Amino acid sequence: MTSRREFLEAAALAVPAIAGAQLASAATSARNAGVAVPVDDLARAAAADAAGLHLVLFDARYAQARSAAARIGGAVAGAGGAATRVGGTAAHVGRAGATVHPLADGDVTQVWLDHIGPAWQRGPAAIAGVTARPALFCLEQLALSSGLRVVFHAEHVVHASGRTEHSLLRGADSVGLAPTDLTHAGQQWSARVADALATYRPDGARARFGRSHAALEPVLPPGAQLLTSWIIAAA
Repeated sequence: MTSRREFLEAAALAVPAIAGAQLASAATSARNAGVAVPVDDLARAAAADAAGLHLVLFDARYAQARSAAARIGGAVAGAGGAATRVGGTAAHVGRAGATVHPLADGDVTQVWLDHIGPAWQRGPAAIAGVTARPALFCLEQLALSSGLRVVFHAEHVVHASGRTEHSLLRGADSVGLAPTDLTHAGQQWSARVADALATYRPDGARARFGRSHAALEPVLPPGAQLLTSWIIAAA
């Protein structure tokens, strides 16, 4: 698996190339259509298109993450499966067209290069996920340089017994969650998280968040696993 250091170094090299490719593609499309479109107008249009929830990631190694993804996007493949396009009429999708994408081994490198990096070059596309902590940590570092922040962050410590402890660290109001909601949901907490992510709406009066706690690795009881649910968006 790619280490966090290797991923960030590779991403730093890839960003300029992605930006150049996006501008070249936009210019070519405009020329082919016979329309002279200023680059600034293309960027604004792309940013408007990206205003909704662009992508939802889930770590396919964890049953709770797979359940959340199924709730958002219908039946999804397990580890190694293909991405699933969420239809605009699905009951639990807040924004039409969000793509639900599995992380087979928790590594975000390929989805960054193929999807997130190009999207963030076009505009501040909001993304969400139910993943292990390192995935959020890597994406947050890249988001900061694009003017995006972690606007919602919750941690879920899943004990070997099946009991789960939840901590809402930021942005709970923006997704309509109260501290007791996930506890009351019991074993169905991942469905409640999925509903919250899918119905996210950006707040007009955006709070200015700093870095999240994703860089902090908590000490877990034996056999416990830490999952995070999160949203990265303009802030």
